[in-house]
Amino acid sequence: MDRLLLPLFALNLLLVLLDASVGYHLAPLLFRAGGGQPEEAEKGVGSVRRLLTGVVALYMFFNCLAFFRYNGPLLLLVTLLVLFDLAGQLYIRHRFRQQGNLQNRP
Repeated sequence: MDRLLLPLFALNLLLVLLDASVGYHLAPLLFRAGGGQPEEAEKGVGSVRRLLTGVVALYMFFNCLAFFRYNGPLLLLVTLLVLFDLAGQLYIRHRFRQQGNLQNRP
């Protein structure tokens, strides 16, 4: 397991960056689909993006904690959590795009 620590750490760095970028671009889509007032949607997007900053900080904290303490199971757990989060975001994005295509058909 010790040989996998560095590759998992590097993979987590890339996955967290990818997760953050997908979440950053998905936030306006979620609030646009919810309807409501445009100025409220802008405030909501801003708060979701601030929340995303905190989530990324937590992912990176536990990623570094696991790597520097040679804790393989924790590093694997962080990897699984980030993958689960990323898969959920991509699924939501896919569903919104699919519904958008269905609504735009004549």
